[in-house]
Amino acid sequence: MSTTPNRVGRRDALKVGGLAVSLAAIAAACGEDRGGDSEPGRVGNAPPITDPPSYPVDDTVLLRTAASLEYTVINAYLQMRALGGIDADLDELIGTFLVNHQVVADKMDELTVAAGGEAWGCTNPWYMDRGIGPMMATIVGSDNPPRDMYNLAVALENLVAATNQSFSIRLTEADAQTEALTAAKLESRQSAALVVAARGREGYVSPGINGEDVPPDADGIPQTFAITDRFGSIGQAELVMGAADENGVRTTYVLQIPAENSYIYNELEPTC
Repeated sequence: MSTTPNRVGRRDALKVGGLAVSLAAIAAACGEDRGGDSEPGRVGNAPPITDPPSYPVDDTVLLRTAASLEYTVINAYLQMRALGGIDADLDELIGTFLVNHQVVADKMDELTVAAGGEAWGCTNPWYMDRGIGPMMATIVGSDNPPRDMYNLAVALENLVAATNQSFSIRLTEADAQTEALTAAKLESRQSAALVVAARGREGYVSPGINGEDVPPDADGIPQTFAITDRFGSIGQAELVMGAADENGVRTTYVLQIPAENSYIYNELEPTC
């Protein structure tokens, strides 16, 4: 314990006095009678915040949204194939996946009509504009496009699997719940099949299940695994891709299951 006397000199007194004045000014500015705009401040040139629509969400909205993601994945696979460079074994799997996603999309459209809604039949605009479009541009400028296309394929299969898993709980009709769960299982297996085909035994089980760190690959990108969680996760996932900048940093995308701002509401008309 220090035994030095606690003395306050002139300079310290000025410091304390200045602090008191500053705190008094802050308190006055935050008083109840202050005037001015009550909206939160904004830094930079970010676009205005757009509130999501306040339309009702029912089974048809969830089914249309689920179908829109299936069409989005189909679109992404077709774009990747057009770019070329996918390993032959993986390309064969993707060919099978394209058929499966179309079957799921058709079933979701059928259930939508049966529930009294209008089939969507198109990609999801929100995911196309904010996800697939920028991701494809990143792949085109990448230092390793085949690697990025593989990682994107795994991420997309996990995304639609998590979406259908989540929606199966919210849907009210038994047929729709069953189809959503069936699709979730199918797409989870497809994600695992991609990983096993690309990485073999090393990609079976993620060490993250046991609380261990997930090692990156030679390019510093998180590695993929067939089994990533003890239970099916519906949490967000990060996808790292593209060429590294001068600081060694690559582009990161965050993938999340649909929310209110990306639902295909009944009030929306198909645009494809």
